[in-house]
Amino acid sequence: MPADLEDIRFTLEAVAQLAAPWDLDTAQSVLEPVRNFAESTLVDADRLADQQGCSLQGGRVSMPAAISAAYPQYVELGAHLLSVPEEFGGLDAPALVSLPATEILATGSHAFQMVVSLVNGGCELLSALGTSEQQQRYFEQMASGDCLVTMCLTEPEAGSDLGAIRTTAQRQKDGNWCLEGTKIFISGGDQNLTSQILHFVLARTGKIEDRTAGLSLFVCPAVRENGSRNAIEIVRLEEKLGLHGSPTCQLRFNGADAELIGNEGEGLRAMFVMMNRARLEVALQGTALAGKALSIARSYAAERMQGGQPIARHPDVNRMLMQIEAIVLGTRAMNYRAAAQLENADLATFLTPVCKLFCTEMASRAVDDAIQVLGGYGYLPEFGIEQLWRDCRVTRIYEGANGVLAANFVKRVITQNNGAPAKALIVEIELALQSASPRARPELEHLLKQWQASLETLNASPHKLHGAFAFAQLTGIVYFAACWARLEAHAGKAAEPHRITRLAEFARASLFPEASSLAQAGRALSQTNWLEN
Repeated sequence: MPADLEDIRFTLEAVAQLAAPWDLDTAQSVLEPVRNFAESTLVDADRLADQQGCSLQGGRVSMPAAISAAYPQYVELGAHLLSVPEEFGGLDAPALVSLPATEILATGSHAFQMVVSLVNGGCELLSALGTSEQQQRYFEQMASGDCLVTMCLTEPEAGSDLGAIRTTAQRQKDGNWCLEGTKIFISGGDQNLTSQILHFVLARTGKIEDRTAGLSLFVCPAVRENGSRNAIEIVRLEEKLGLHGSPTCQLRFNGADAELIGNEGEGLRAMFVMMNRARLEVALQGTALAGKALSIARSYAAERMQGGQPIARHPDVNRMLMQIEAIVLGTRAMNYRAAAQLENADLATFLTPVCKLFCTEMASRAVDDAIQVLGGYGYLPEFGIEQLWRDCRVTRIYEGANGVLAANFVKRVITQNNGAPAKALIVEIELALQSASPRARPELEHLLKQWQASLETLNASPHKLHGAFAFAQLTGIVYFAACWARLEAHAGKAAEPHRITRLAEFARASLFPEASSLAQAGRALSQTNWLEN
């Protein structure tokens, strides 16, 4: 049940443009083996890994047997090379190829994808800020397949407030650094799939009162060059609601050797090279899980008889199935289009948090609807949607909790650079309008006007942060609608053109009208200080 390659190809053609040598056929030739691997290996591995879970043995994490068996196949496939630069033996694939691969892997096993895909962000980070010596050493390790990556930001007293980070880095006589402190909720913080793990750690080189200006970014290998283990202790392996096949660890750095990445004092800026990629991957995790839920729900609804006909023929069940499908196609388009705009700094700054927030919120709705389609069986583990619901829930929390992203979006993103990101979105929507069908154009124009009016009202509101979440969701719907306009405009290139036009019409009838209530809520909420007693 991994993602449909025909839909992926159609979406790429509709909302993005691959540049040579990565045309659609080349992209498909790389993605097809990944899909086959996900279908033949990861789907079953995911179920077994959820049942077995990870364990802490002798101070190290032991991965579920099915995940351990899948990883060598993944390396043999060469999928680990997607983001590694060509000069180091990689494929140097663009985001418009590596992100669809991420979606396919997550559809097969969210837990597996969680562990392996941070290599993509690590490659982007080293390419942008690593020294030539760091690139040589670490890219070679990644290319070997015996090296995975983590991202270490959160601390017990510093979750969303990174300015409160207390992990410290002290410069040593040899020019390298020594890390002291504790990090929590580290995905893949330890595992026995690879002998090497590169921890990218945000640590304090300045004073605590310097807040984020005193942070720097470091790479801290689990194994030193001389073969000895670095001073990193696995304090705790978290027991979680879902993602049992992916280890989430509390790590203590006890004087661990590390190297500075980029410039001292610019750690947050450096980390966001990796974080922005991770946020798009989380958004696509939502798309992937919604797609997997759709496959299960659709198969069940086609076979389950009630009232003398399959329940897929019942209007409300059909509504839920169409809603899930519209969410899957629309959110995929949002993320692929955002990936195509990564070089447009203003637009990328705007779209990344919107994709993460909106796509994960909609994915939770989609998986919940899939449970409803199956009725009582959806609430049982037998068909697997119960696991998808558990696994999906965390996507709204990690890589920036959605409420925090919304607040930052309203407080900083829409106003920075004299409002350039907001203006870039308007241009993006107007581009979509140029090719929109006569049916899509009036609705999209109306949504854009609603959004512009809401932006103006919000900026003038005395308590705009209270309306931030509603406004961020409104922004997501407008962008979602623009991407659906692009899909509909290119429906003739799809395998089933009528399916695309029918889903576009359904989205206009069922999903886009939510924009009005969100605009109204954002205005009302931002007029009052709800914190007052």
